Amino acid sequence: MISEPEMVPEGYFGAAELPQQRVAADDVVTEGQGQGPGGPRRARPAWLWALGGAVVASAVWAGGLYVHATAEPDLGGYRESRNLCLDAELNALTAAIGERVDQGSAWRSTHESLDDVSCYIEMRPQGYELPTDEDGNELGSLPSVSVGYTLHKKTDPGPEFEGMMAARHTAVEDTAVDDAAVDDATGADGTTALRRVDGLGELAFVVRDSGGVTLEVLDGQAVVSLSTTSDWDAETGEPLTDVSDFEPMLVEDMRALLARLKS
Repeated sequence: MISEPEMVPEGYFGAAELPQQRVAADDVVTEGQGQGPGGPRRARPAWLWALGGAVVASAVWAGGLYVHATAEPDLGGYRESRNLCLDAELNALTAAIGERVDQGSAWRSTHESLDDVSCYIEMRPQGYELPTDEDGNELGSLPSVSVGYTLHKKTDPGPEFEGMMAARHTAVEDTAVDDAAVDDATGADGTTALRRVDGLGELAFVVRDSGGVTLEVLDGQAVVSLSTTSDWDAETGEPLTDVSDFEPMLVEDMRALLARLKS
């Protein structure tokens, strides 16, 4: 007796092979013509080779991404300063205020991620003599100049610079610097005034308060500051020298210092 044929599920041994399920000759890559010890090698589908190529390409891309992420930033020609007092010539400020009392005091702190240096210089106006007490000790102070330079060797200081300036000072005004703005730079409540300076580095601000004027500049990986502080009357505590008039000299000396730090 002939029974009805049993239906074998697709994929099992004995199942019927439909024409569309057969592997086309173009989809098979044959490995060699010879036969190894284990007999003829099985043909591998082309998609398996494509998958291997994708894995290799991903590994190459990941390696390139790692190299890019660990690359050192471009310092833009800026170098480390071993003695900022020597690098800061301050010709314009010297002509306006007076000669340096001495070479100045320099500090330096270096690390693989940044180089941070500073300098403090006192200047004596021509014919200026400090008052003394009965024992001959000088009273009061001399006009001074402070210089700061930080070279960031790993990270970009740009995103933090403007925010740092705004956080440090309470009044922010985005205007060009001019001589007419000097008189009203400090608010009646004693707050400092912060203004944008164009044409100096990537981003520059001048800051004025009752004690002096500071110019801060961001240029690539370098952050440089230059400030003047007045001398003070020993009896009244009032400033004796109006350093607010020296702002153009700060800009001139800053421009020269930036160029020297690239030499």
